[in-house]
Parts: sequence; C-alpha cells; structure tokens
Amino acid sequence: MSSDTIAGVRSAIFSALAEGATAITPNRRLARHLRRGFDRAQHAAGKRSWPTPSILPYGAWLEALWEQGIAAGMEAGARLLLSPTQSALLWRSVISAHGPVLLDPAGAARVAEEAWSITCAWGAGGESWRGWRRSDGGDADDPGTFAAWAEACLAELRRAQAIDLPQLGDVLARNAALLAARVPRVVLAGFISLSPQQQRLIDALNATGAGIRTVDAPAPHPSNASRTTAATRRDEVCAALEWARARALAEPACSVGIVIEDLAQRREEIIALAEDVLCPGLILPPDAAARRPFEVSLGTPLAMVPVVVAALDLIALREVGLERNAAAAMLRSPYLAGDETAWGRRAGIERQWLVGGRRHITLDDAIAALERVSPDCAERWRRARSGGHGTRRASPREWVDRWRTWLEATGWPGTRPLDSAEHQAREAWEGLLTEFARLGSVASRLDRDNAIETLRLLARDRVFQPEGTVASVQLLGILEGSGLDFDALWVAGLSADRWPRAPSPNPLLPIHWQRERNIPRASAAGELDYARTITARFAAAAPVVMFSSAESADDHRLLPSTLLLDYPLLASPPLSKPWAHTIAESVSAESVEDARAPVVQAGSHLRGGAAIIAAQSDCPFQAVARHRLSVKPWPVAPAGLTPEERGGLAHGALKAFWDAIRDKASLSALDRNALAARIDAAVGRSIAQLPLARRQSLPASVYGEEQGRLTAVLRKWIELEHGRPGFAVADTERQTTLALGPVRLSLRLDRIDTLEEGGGVIIDYKTGRAMPPRQWFEERPQAPQLGLYALAQRAASPDLPLRALVYAQLRADQVEAVGIAADASAWPGLTELPALKRFPDWPALEAWWEARLGALAAEIAAGCASVSPRFYPSTCRTCGVQALCRIESARVKGGDDADD
Repeated sequence: MSSDTIAGVRSAIFSALAEGATAITPNRRLARHLRRGFDRAQHAAGKRSWPTPSILPYGAWLEALWEQGIAAGMEAGARLLLSPTQSALLWRSVISAHGPVLLDPAGAARVAEEAWSITCAWGAGGESWRGWRRSDGGDADDPGTFAAWAEACLAELRRAQAIDLPQLGDVLARNAALLAARVPRVVLAGFISLSPQQQRLIDALNATGAGIRTVDAPAPHPSNASRTTAATRRDEVCAALEWARARALAEPACSVGIVIEDLAQRREEIIALAEDVLCPGLILPPDAAARRPFEVSLGTPLAMVPVVVAALDLIALREVGLERNAAAAMLRSPYLAGDETAWGRRAGIERQWLVGGRRHITLDDAIAALERVSPDCAERWRRARSGGHGTRRASPREWVDRWRTWLEATGWPGTRPLDSAEHQAREAWEGLLTEFARLGSVASRLDRDNAIETLRLLARDRVFQPEGTVASVQLLGILEGSGLDFDALWVAGLSADRWPRAPSPNPLLPIHWQRERNIPRASAAGELDYARTITARFAAAAPVVMFSSAESADDHRLLPSTLLLDYPLLASPPLSKPWAHTIAESVSAESVEDARAPVVQAGSHLRGGAAIIAAQSDCPFQAVARHRLSVKPWPVAPAGLTPEERGGLAHGALKAFWDAIRDKASLSALDRNALAARIDAAVGRSIAQLPLARRQSLPASVYGEEQGRLTAVLRKWIELEHGRPGFAVADTERQTTLALGPVRLSLRLDRIDTLEEGGGVIIDYKTGRAMPPRQWFEERPQAPQLGLYALAQRAASPDLPLRALVYAQLRADQVEAVGIAADASAWPGLTELPALKRFPDWPALEAWWEARLGALAAEIAAGCASVSPRFYPSTCRTCGVQALCRIESARVKGGDDADD
C-alpha cells in the first residue's frame, strides 16, 4: 500500500465519520489515533467546530449493541454481560472445582479462557467442542479437559442467565433483526482479518439492512522503505532512537514511530535506553518528574505501579501478613501518612527484621516496629486495626468496604500531592475496587485468602498507561503499531529467528482444528501470511520507513528476515557515544590519600574490646570502619539461627552449667542421667533467653534441631573436660578493663579456672574455627583475644600465674581444645610452650603480647586506617565493608594480576 493509498483510505474514513458513520477499530490505540487525525483534518479544512466523531474499539461496539439489544427485548439468557474480570474469576472457580489439582490454577484459567475465546471466535457458532470429550466420559487429554471445563463454565453462565464477551458476537448475530434499526452506518478500519464470528455478525446485520463495510485494502511495497542492520539488539534500538531524535529535532511537529518486535519482553530496557538517548537531562533531580518526549504503547500491570503496590501490601499486611522484603519496602513507601522525616528510621526496620531472622511479618509485628521509629504512624495503625473486626469470609462488596476503610485510616496514599500519573493510578485503583465489588454476581462470598489472591490477580491483569499529551516519538509493539501512520517509522527486531514468529497454538485445543481454521499463531504458514501483511502495512505507514535487524544476540549470529530482502540495504548508522561516557571523559580523576582517622586522646576508652585489636591486626581500615565509624555490613537473613545467636546460646548454656557445677569433683560425682539432666537444664535456660518473637519465628523443625545441636556440643565438651587435672571454676563472664598502650579496653573473660596444682587457666568459647597457636605469633598477630585476656588477668590478679590459655572450639563437627599450656600437667594435649621455640618462659610470652598488642593499640590511637587486609586467611572474605573501602574497585583497576 503506497502512502498515497494510505491517504486515500484515511480520507474515506474521515469522510464517512463526517457524514455520521461509526468507525470500528481492532484496538483503543488506533481509535485514539483516528480521532486525533480526524480532528486535524477538520482543522486543516478551516473548520472551527465539528461534531465529535464516533470511533469505537470492536469490544466497546459490541457492548453498545448489547445494551441496545437489551432495551429492545433481546433473548432472556443474555440479561447479564460479564466483564472480563468477572469472567476470569468464573474460570478460576470452575477450574478449581473441576478436574485435577493444578500447580498454577490461575495460569491454567488464563489459558482456558483464551481457548474459550478462540473457540467462540473461530468455531462455527455452535457447541461442537463438546465432541472433544471422550466417549467413555474421561478427560485424559487436554482438549477433553478443556471441554469439561467449558461445559461447567457454560452451565454456570446459564444458571446466572448471563453471557461473556466471547459469546457476545453470536448472541448479537442471532438478534440482528432487533438491532438493524439501531445500527448506524459502520466502517471497519485497521483489521488485518476478520474471524468467522465477526464475519457472521457483520453478515447478519447487513442482511437486515445495516451498512457495514471495510475500508482497508492491500497494496504493493512502496519504494521509499529501506533496511539496515546493527551489531546487537541493544545497538539496534539505540540507532532507532538516535534516528528518531534527529528527525524530531529537525521537525518538532512530526510524528515518529519506533515499532519493536519484542517490546513486551524488553520494556524496561527500552525505556531506559529511550531516556538515555532522548532526554538524558531528566536524570537530574529537578527534572526527574518532567514529561518524557516519548510514549510507550505497552503499559505496566497496575499491580506494579508504586502507589498501587503500597495499597495492595497494606491490605495484605492487614489480612494475611507479608514476606519480610515486601513489608520492609512498604514501610519505606512515600505513600504512607506520617512524619516525612521518619522515612530513614522506617527504612532501618528491615535491618532489625533481618538480624532477628524474621521472614513473615504480621500487622502486629509492623506496629511494634513502628512504635520505636514512628509512634504517630503506629498509633494510627493500632486504632485502624482495633476499629475493624476480624473477617474470614465476606461478599466482594464487603471486602471492598473493609479495605477502603483500612486504607483511609492508615493515611494512604500519603500527605504529599500526587502528580498526574499517580493521580491516574489512584483512579485506576478505585476502578479496580469497583470491579472487584461487582464479582458478587459470580461469587457471592470469598474467603480471606481467595479475596486477596483475586485482588492481586486483577491488579496484575489490568494494564495501566497514564495518559498525557501526545509525544512526538511513539514506542510501539507490533500489534499496537499496525494500522497507524507516521511522518517517519523505524521497525526494529525483524531478524529471521523472530520474524515471522514461531507458531504458538493454544495447548488446550486440538492442533488440527486450529490449523484447519487458520487461527492466528497456530501454524507456520499462518504466521508467514500474517508477517507479510504486517510488513507491507508498516512499509506503507510513513513517507520514510526503516526496517532493521541485529547481526548477533547472545553470541549467536543472526540474519535479517527474508521478508526484508527486497528492500534496499543501507549502511549501519553510526552510534553516538553514551552521555555517561562523555561526562566521564570530560573530567580528570583526582587522587586523594586518606589513610588517617582522627587521633584518639591518650587514656581514652575504645569501643570494641578485643575485637578492635583483632580488626586492627587484620586490616586497619576495618578496625576504623567497624569500631570507630560503627559501619555494619547489611545482614543476611539466616535459614536458622545466626552465628551470633549460636555463639550467645553456647556461652549462656556453659555459664549456666558451670555456675551450678563449679569444679571437677562435682562434675565427676554426676552419673550419666544426672549429667544429661544438668546439660538439658543449662541448654533450656540459655534458649529461654532468646526473645519470644525470635523463638516463634523459627520453624519447629529448626528450633528442635538447634536445641539438639547445642546439647550434643555441650556433652562433647564436658566429656573432654573430664580428662583435665583437677580444677575449680573461679569466675564466668568476668567484666574487666585493660590499659594497653595509650588506650583502655573493656574485656569480658568467658571463664577463669584455678588448678589444684596451682595457677590459672583462661578459656574462651568459640563456635567458629579456632586458630592454632603457631598463627598467634605472626608479625601482625592473629586471634589476639587470649593474649589480651592474659594481660588483663595478670593486671587484675598478679598473684595467680597463668598456666594455660585455651580456645574451646564448639563446632558441631569438631569439639576440641586449642591453646597453649606451660606444661603437660596444666592441660594435657595442648601445645606446650617449649614446642613453640619462641619464648623461654611464660613471662616472656606475656611480654611479647604486651609489645605487639600495645603497638596495635598505638596504631589505633594514631588513627592508622590504611586499607591493607591480611592476605591469608583472607580478611576480605568476612569483612563486609568493601563498599566503603572499595578495595575490589582498586583490584579491578589494577588489572588481572591485582590479586597477586
């Protein structure tokens, strides 16, 4: 079809509209396009006013005919026309009640509803689909299962004296005599082909005197279309966008279309590229909300629009609770009423839930968290909760009333003014609730879970596209772009592997039946004919048309569609440098040496205890970040207890045990049953210290396994202590301070024993892996806790010489004592001091620690904060503050050998 032919077709449509005819289009976008074109044509003709043209999408036209037929006394079985929402719920209900249990009933309902629409549109108008059921009554194959579902659905429709939209065309055709006088002159515009049902309706109406005709006609390829290629699919879209930008800048009043074959799958990527190429300045905060110079034909599901997401999550939180991530995102939402300055504090609630291992959040949990950071919001939610009574089952209208009351009480959608898109989204939300309330005609009552699921499905299935002024650049899908005309058009994505598209027949309908009727997407031949027609339409849709394809995708070479080979090939257009690269290249990098933190005053008390000395030894920057700047890595929710919680339980259980048993003599006096009872009591007392909410959040199986693991670990460790020489527990969890170099540290010694032969032993419990003694005495000491504890004990009790330092390694897979003993009689099996071949006696060992650990304390006091992590064992593996020191960025900049 040439551009002249297009102009003639448009002129014929506009002339018919001016004479009072009604134009019917296959979709709303083409209806809006024709309405704007008609208005421009009337204005160009010199008119200052004219009647609004009657242009309707096909579905809206059928609904208008149905209303007229009802007024004229149409058949009683069609008194109620179900909306798409009501039909979707009916199909889900039928599938849930009939047939096997499915993994995805909602997905099966969508496929079945599509199959029903195909059957009505492309069948002969009767109920021959009943023949797909097996003669023995079984429904083993997919068509048989569909026939059973369709029969059950049809029975429900007849019971309610209702019809759905797929049946409407045939119902209107049977009542054409009632409608003939009510049907004005009609022109069909933009239809690629008519289904048998559409043709039956048109023939029936024309037979009774209505005047319905089509105005589009095929034509040969024009000579002004060409094709090109790009290296990748991303480059292809970028080339199209730059081409569109150049044309829009040269002719601001022109309309430019970019049709992208896989727009639905790449929508977010395409929008990001369009913003980069067409309006990069909008990335700046003052302009972020400004109108984009492009429009995307495919909207997003209403369930993904932020203001609606907040409403859905608020409702779900009230009724059934939310998963942690969703609840945390909802609390960060700007659509919550309350003190705007509390946003940062509300955002911190997620960390509390992560640390606590919370996975499912109830309304009570959310209110309790809000009480600490936003008391006004918590009080509002508490009043709203107490004002509503628990409901398990209600009618759709009752559910809607309950939800509206709850949202209003919580202050949704916030106090700040909504912009145009947000206001339209809120109106769409109200429309969704109204549609939900109408579900009572097919489901008189819904339980709570089904109501929430249905609301989410409706929001997901409803597409939201905010309306505004017509943008100069239109980004369109294949179907949305078909039938439109532009001043310039680029059609992208037409590679041989995607155009023509591969067949995708409906899986619930017989394949041979679909192919016999040439149903769309059912056969390769049908897809080829469809692609030829659409390609020809696009080739004639603008004075300048460019087809394109990518040369490769995912490392696979691509070829252009054979349907493009007749068009002249142009060289690949050069791509401009991305604006981000241009900005980066226009500045010079500045290097700043920043390896010093503020100096610590002599005699100051350092936070962090032994941990800050260990961190300074491992990496000075880590010590400053964690203990002076209070930087904490983002927590990861554990499957069970966190390592910190397991360590706390082990410490608590051993303290409880030894506070009761006190010495080896008392331990040896216990028989097996008494010992087991003591261990169980100690474990129970320790676990009771976990917060109640944390215990309740653990699955019963995890809780039981953790209790059993801790009991087994304690039993192994206590059996190990049976082999020690006589001892008495002098103290547990002792708090003390140590003056080390220019600073003071607060320390907690897990346990101090006195030996019957004289001397003392310090034991430190570790639920992780303990370092062997030979690694304690490197130039930068590892695992320095016992060294610090030894110095603190010497300062506090110089009359009790130490004879052993022990890490009690309490791992489920390995329980052992790791440490140093002055001799074998202090603790058999430990590394004896002479074996180290470094220290002549115990005072020399303590002197070494005092010098080395004192030097680390002096580094801290001087503000040493260099990024110099220990290589082995790697400090970076467990640090968690790399985002602050950016050591990984430095390694990448250093090249492949940076790790070396």
